[in-house]
Amino acid sequence: MKYGVQFGAGNIGRGFIGNLLWETGYQTIFVEVFSNLVDQLNERKSYPLRLLEKSGQERNLTIDNIEAFCTEEQGKVAEALSIADVVFTAVGVKNLPFIVPLLAEGLRLRFQKGAGFLNIFLCENLKGAPEFLKEKVLAFLNEEEKKYVEEKIGFVGTVVARMVPVMDRRFGVDDPLFVVAESYHKLPYDARAIKGSAPDISGLKPVDNFQAEVDKKLFIHNLGHASIAYLGYLKGYAYIHQSVPDLEIKDILDHTLEETLTAILKKHSELDSREQRAFVDDLKERFTNPAIMDTVQRVGRDPLRKLGPDDRIVGGARLCLSQDIFPETIARVAGAALCYDFSSDGEAMKLQKMIREKGIMVALREVTGIDPDSTWGQRIIESYRVFHARFRKSIA
Repeated sequence: MKYGVQFGAGNIGRGFIGNLLWETGYQTIFVEVFSNLVDQLNERKSYPLRLLEKSGQERNLTIDNIEAFCTEEQGKVAEALSIADVVFTAVGVKNLPFIVPLLAEGLRLRFQKGAGFLNIFLCENLKGAPEFLKEKVLAFLNEEEKKYVEEKIGFVGTVVARMVPVMDRRFGVDDPLFVVAESYHKLPYDARAIKGSAPDISGLKPVDNFQAEVDKKLFIHNLGHASIAYLGYLKGYAYIHQSVPDLEIKDILDHTLEETLTAILKKHSELDSREQRAFVDDLKERFTNPAIMDTVQRVGRDPLRKLGPDDRIVGGARLCLSQDIFPETIARVAGAALCYDFSSDGEAMKLQKMIREKGIMVALREVTGIDPDSTWGQRIIESYRVFHARFRKSIA
């Protein structure tokens, strides 16, 4: 029996990685902070997963051969890591520091047992996540243990593109362990970061130019998703799939992705343009899947982060500018994002308070790092004012 340790038993942990490990015949050991979720997984020894095809068809699976430990059970987690054949993390960027002591203790035990190579695949939405986690883990170890980790342990970046919506009763199942996810099955990873042999796990896709995959995920998938969410929110749509057919939103989505795809193809000239355009067309089709029922509020949440200098919107524009492409349509997406005022989103409320108190020009500079007097900064402000005048009562 092969063992896979999955840190995080949330949407990605159960809705994607647990699925891939189960398909490949691994026993999956979840490590989770919420003890009630751990208890439920251990009591049932399985959970239901519904996969949604682009056609709208459903596949209902029962993911079994699982076990779960609470993060407080440090000894059990360390023992699991000492015998693991592969490790994944999907805990969220803010929670990575909390699993560092657990990883360090497990790797220390592997060293003491003389265990072989192990690769830790990070399914986290953070640039440089593998380097960050490795540095933090090494700080817990002595010199001999550090040498072992450097030689035997791979910290491997991945690009998670499977969409897993937030669970609630709109899917018609009242079960706290139930997960719904699209059926997209590929998990690209940085082949250069592997130590020893890569695990033969369903869906894992080695790539040599990992930066190209990161750029595609952030500036095509995430930026495209955000453009639908912010425009869809302003126009009163509840779900992503409802927003895409709107002709104005579709036009903005198409032109946004054309800007960033062109930039990516210029930056990574070795990519096959036909293959990448097929990827974009497939992604647009996935966005329209009505079965996913992904809300515009989930995709648009935390606009302060998503408007950050290196994130999907401004980062996508900077990529375009670096390749001599003016991001005209991305300016419209940024303008819509600056109007996002969903009252249950604390970060959206902070953004709107900043705009009210400091004005749009100061807010733009502080949130995005963009000079509001620059040509592109002026385009964003113009777009913001147009959208604000159309959809809101006053202009900041």
